Amino acid sequence: MTFWTAEDNVAGEKGVTLYIILPTTGCYRYKIGQACYMCSYPSEAPKIPWSQEELIDYLKKALKKIEGKEGRFAVRIFTSGSFLDDGEVKPWARREMFKLLAEMENVKEIVVETRSELVRYEAVSELAEIVKGKHFEVALGLETANDDVADVSINKGNTFEQFVRASEIIHEAGAKVKTYVLLKSSFLSERHAIEDAKETIRQAAPYTDTFSINIMNIQKGTTYERLWEKGEYRPPWLWSAVEVLKWAKKTYPHLRILSDPVGAGSKRGPHNCGECDKAVAKAIRNFSNTQDLRYLENIEHGCMDEWRYIVSEGLLDWQLLTW
Repeated sequence: MTFWTAEDNVAGEKGVTLYIILPTTGCYRYKIGQACYMCSYPSEAPKIPWSQEELIDYLKKALKKIEGKEGRFAVRIFTSGSFLDDGEVKPWARREMFKLLAEMENVKEIVVETRSELVRYEAVSELAEIVKGKHFEVALGLETANDDVADVSINKGNTFEQFVRASEIIHEAGAKVKTYVLLKSSFLSERHAIEDAKETIRQAAPYTDTFSINIMNIQKGTTYERLWEKGEYRPPWLWSAVEVLKWAKKTYPHLRILSDPVGAGSKRGPHNCGECDKAVAKAIRNFSNTQDLRYLENIEHGCMDEWRYIVSEGLLDWQLLTW
């Protein structure tokens, strides 16, 4: 079953999130051979499409995990594509799903994700009306505000201008915007990855309610995996994530800044020297859940000197092989 719970920040306070991956047909760009270079999720979509009724039943089954429980819960719905893509989830099925969520008093926050070009006022407004009174966010995979990086390093297929327009529509429709920022696109040095993330946050902040800093990890069967296998790409240092998160929260204290370092400490995931990875990843998660910067300000390790050198020199990944 692809649903699980974990501690999280729920509408600004500590709580628990139920993560649900609906087995839809997956991202439409993957189907036309234009998948994002770092993403393998659409390849895991079922070969035989599920009916809309089956998707609704699957959501019901997942919701039983938190049904009747006390506390603050968020429900985050993923589809390996876009929840607002009518080819994955029909409008009537989306409405039925949101009616189920509206009836659950312990669900304080609802998040769905979609590509910017698929955002439509009617689609968002009808959902916002169904769950009125709950914190409803539509997550957009901006990744970077630099259209050249989005094109060359990610193959994203949309622009910052499209993100801005989608964000404006979402707000007009009565929902909030969650913005995904990718930390360390391919072909960027560690220093430029940090700068790109900060600049993306700076440009997107006027249109964003919550930032999610998505720290790169290597997924199987992707272009990033091929670069990584050749020694031409290294996942970011966890110290780089700490730097971006601290800067973002200090610069935009009124915004929620989230991050979950998936795969932290592994060769495929964000990592430092290996000795401090577990502690730094825990600090990042604790900050994300509480928004308390003290978790990030009280961590240090000797490998920070190596990270600082790499950042200061602007070394590229392939250069580190001989360093």
